Amino acid sequence: MKNLGTLLGYEMKKLWKRPMTWIAVLVFSAGFVWYAPMPYHHYDNIFTVVLADGQTISRHVTAAEQDRVAIEALRLLSGQVMDEAFFQRAQDVRAKLAPTELDTNLTGAYAYFQLVDPTYLGAYQLLTIQNRYLHRMDRVAEDAESHWKAYMTDEEIAYWLDREAQIEQPFIYEPTDAPNRLFDVLGTMGIFIPVLVALCVCDLFAQERRARTYPQIFTSKQGRKCLFLAKILAGGVSSMLAVAMAVGAVISSSLIQYGTWGWGAAIQLCRYMLNCSFPITAWQGIFILTAMILVYALLCGALISVVSMWSGSGVTALAAGAALVGGQLLLPQMLSVLHDDFLTPRFVTELLYYLPMGLVNAAALNPQPLKYFFGLPLNPVQVELIAYLAVSAALATVCWLGWRRRAVSGV
Repeated sequence: MKNLGTLLGYEMKKLWKRPMTWIAVLVFSAGFVWYAPMPYHHYDNIFTVVLADGQTISRHVTAAEQDRVAIEALRLLSGQVMDEAFFQRAQDVRAKLAPTELDTNLTGAYAYFQLVDPTYLGAYQLLTIQNRYLHRMDRVAEDAESHWKAYMTDEEIAYWLDREAQIEQPFIYEPTDAPNRLFDVLGTMGIFIPVLVALCVCDLFAQERRARTYPQIFTSKQGRKCLFLAKILAGGVSSMLAVAMAVGAVISSSLIQYGTWGWGAAIQLCRYMLNCSFPITAWQGIFILTAMILVYALLCGALISVVSMWSGSGVTALAAGAALVGGQLLLPQMLSVLHDDFLTPRFVTELLYYLPMGLVNAAALNPQPLKYFFGLPLNPVQVELIAYLAVSAALATVCWLGWRRRAVSGV
C-alpha cells in the first residue's frame, strides 16, 4: 500500500488529462454562472403616484432603474432591528398616499418607492408576514398544534421546538436576494450533477478494458488491491472536485456581482426558508447545501464507477448518468398523476424523500419527520449525509466484486 499515493496521482492525471473532463466542468460551470444572476421581470413603464397632499408625481422608469431599486433599496435598511416600529414605518407609507391610490404593481405604494423614497421597500414586502418575525414562537406553536401533529410525533415536535428556541430574536434585517438565488441555483444544480460526474469518470474502469490492460494489471497480486483503491479514490475525489469547481464558480460569480449582502442574515429571512427551525445564518445554510451536494457527487461517482466496471463501457456509464437525471425529473411527475395510495405504495413515496430532489435542496432545512439511526434521532441533513455515504461505500464494494471478477477472468 506504500505506492497508493503514486497510483492515486497517476489515476487522477488520467482522468483530468481527458479533454472531456475539462470541457464538462467548464460548460457545466458556465451554464450555471449564466443562470445564477437574480431574475427580475420589470418593463419600461410610466409610474404615477398621487400623494396625500394632492401632489402628483409621474415619470418614465426604465426596467434597468427598477432592477437597481429592487437591489439597492433593500440594502438601505440593513442592520435595523425588525421590531414593531420597523414594520410601522413601512406601514406609514400608505398614509402618505391619496386615499384613491390603489396598492397595485404600477400605482400606490410601489410607485411611491420608485418615485419618492425607496427606503422601506424591503420592510413593506414583509408586511403580510410580519407576525412571523415579531411573534415567531407563538406562530410556530400554532403550527405545531395544527399541522405538525398530523405527520410528526411529540418527540419530533419537541426536537424542532428546541431548535426554534435557539434562534436569536428580534431579527436583524438584511436583504437576502443573493442568498435566495444561490439556494435556488444550487438546488437546481443538484438535479444535473449525475451527468457532470458521468462525463468526468465514465472511463474510470472502462478504459482498462478498452485498452486490454487487465492481463498486465493482474499479473502482480500485491498490486491488485492498491490499484483498485487508487482508482476508486480517484473517481470519488474527481467527482467531488468537478462539482466543487462548478459550485465555487456559481458562488464566486454571485459574490462578485452582489457582494456579501444578506450572507450574515438569519436564514429565516430567506425566501422559502421562513419555516426553517435551524438557528443558522444564510451563509451557513449555503455551506450546508454545498456539503450535501458534494456528498451526492460522491454517491454519483460511486454509481458511475460500478457501471463502468461491470459494463466495461464508458458510453453505458455515461448513459447511466443521463438516466439518473431523467428519472429524477420524470418520477415525481408520474406519481403526481397517480395520487391514489393503492397505485402509489407508501414505500415509493418514502423513497422520493431520499432522492436528491427531496434532500439536495434548501427545503431539507425545514422541519421534517426525523429518522432514527441506532435509536438516535436524525434530521434530514444528517440522514442524507449518513445514507449517501453508506450507499457510496456499498457501491464501492460492488465495484470491488467486479474488480475481483476481472482478476479471475483476466479480461
